[in-house]
Amino acid sequence: MAKDSGAGLRESKKHETWRTLHACALELVDERGYDDVSVEEIAAAARVSKSTLFNYFASKEALLFDPGPGDCGRWQTLADERPADEPLWVSVREIIRGRIEHNAPTLVIQRRILGAAPHLEQSTKAAGERFQQFVQDWVDARTQSDPVDPLCRALLVNTAFAVLRTAYLQWQPGDDAEHFLRLLDAAFGEIEAGVLDLPRPRTGSASDDRR
Repeated sequence: MAKDSGAGLRESKKHETWRTLHACALELVDERGYDDVSVEEIAAAARVSKSTLFNYFASKEALLFDPGPGDCGRWQTLADERPADEPLWVSVREIIRGRIEHNAPTLVIQRRILGAAPHLEQSTKAAGERFQQFVQDWVDARTQSDPVDPLCRALLVNTAFAVLRTAYLQWQPGDDAEHFLRLLDAAFGEIEAGVLDLPRPRTGSASDDRR
């Protein structure tokens, strides 16, 4: 038991160091601009060495945009909370919305940073792709026993994330998180009538149609 307790404490300290470095990076870059903050300054603000910083993050961009160590667990909790008889589109929408609500304070700062340094946009893609893949895997697993066309499963997830990206692009630096959520809700509302019944049971694959 003591051994397990020690391992848990070490893991907790690692997570705390990650969060401290991430918070220091966001604060300094938000205040002074991306190009005017060095990794050495971030490490000093977090009271760790530069080598320790690079044990947690591969780059300055990663300090700002990498997913947190507990993110996957929170995504799974959001997914587990969805009722088994809920339409998949609604479940996916609520998982996405739940993630945005939880990360709202960080997202507001990141949006300001991206507004001032748009060349960092590419650095945000890895985190977004990781979350989208989680949702796709969850949808695939949930429909595993149903005769659902893989095309419909992929279409549902890709459409939901297109809604998310569209709302994000309309969200301006300086706007608060509530405005982003309103944009997200409005964007989902615009298309829900056409996709609420997706995915449907397989009626013939695209390859069958081409024969």
